Amino acid sequence: MSRLSKGLRKVASKTINKFGGDITIKKISSGIYNPSTGIVSETITSITIHGILQNVNQRETNDLIRENDKICIIAAKDLDFVPTTTDRVSIASIDYQIIRIYIDENDNSEIKYELYIRA
Repeated sequence: MSRLSKGLRKVASKTINKFGGDITIKKISSGIYNPSTGIVSETITSITIHGILQNVNQRETNDLIRENDKICIIAAKDLDFVPTTTDRVSIASIDYQIIRIYIDENDNSEIKYELYIRA
């Protein structure tokens, strides 16, 4: 990782921690299949970090992104994994589904994640 990437990760983390609010990322992992019930159990690992929440711009709406969706911006430095669309986000006791993820990178190092979320 280059010096610039390290610096950008640090600045993104400090800025989001200063101006963002508490959010919980719920990492969902598939568990064991129960043949008697036909259900696959889920293992949920919750991590509370800071994030910035904003509304989706009207120009960003399309077949996938709706007008009432939100964007949650989190620093990549604050997570030890890359979020996926199977994970969930909890903000103020409201669970959101992750619809799309944009990763801002520099020199192949993640700087921040923009999670498009829907309640």
